[in-house]
Amino acid sequence: MEIHVMAVLLGAYLLGSIPSAYLVGRLVAGVDIRQLGDGNMGAKNTFESLGWLPGLVVGAADISKGAVAVLMARQFKLPENFVLLAGFCVVLGHDFPVFLRFRGGQGMAAMIGVFGVLFPMETALALLTLVVALALTHNWDVSCSIGLGLLPVMLWFNGRPPKQVLYPVVMLPTIGLKKLLAVWEARRIRT
Repeated sequence: MEIHVMAVLLGAYLLGSIPSAYLVGRLVAGVDIRQLGDGNMGAKNTFESLGWLPGLVVGAADISKGAVAVLMARQFKLPENFVLLAGFCVVLGHDFPVFLRFRGGQGMAAMIGVFGVLFPMETALALLTLVVALALTHNWDVSCSIGLGLLPVMLWFNGRPPKQVLYPVVMLPTIGLKKLLAVWEARRIRT
């Protein structure tokens, strides 16, 4: 692997590792967001624990991290496989940030940034579906599953290549995995 490819992938991971929710929590309220709400270091927990403006800032920052990582890989004219890998690395950095002992968020906002650059039209439709599902169910997890679960279906119907169709199929389960790890850690701390 060439040095510039490794530098872009490492840069994507480090960009993802910037703990937006942690920094906003410290700056806005002097708190560690990991100690509030559900303990997740993401926009939803920030919104619920600190208010809509800090939540919006964190969401925008995390989405931007995902988008910038993919745009950076494209700027260096990396082959598509490495562009997709850069998207994975930024989400990996968000989920397991080196700056906070590998305890991060669930990667949804960063993933939306990645998908938004790679598949803009399909991602917009997936997010619209998510909003409609949320209005009907009032359940965030179910709405995200419905909205983002439709993304690979839309990619397939739009004739995207198989690796692009499978990309969200591989990436999206990491959110559930992070949720399971958080539950396991919470139980371990309690005992």
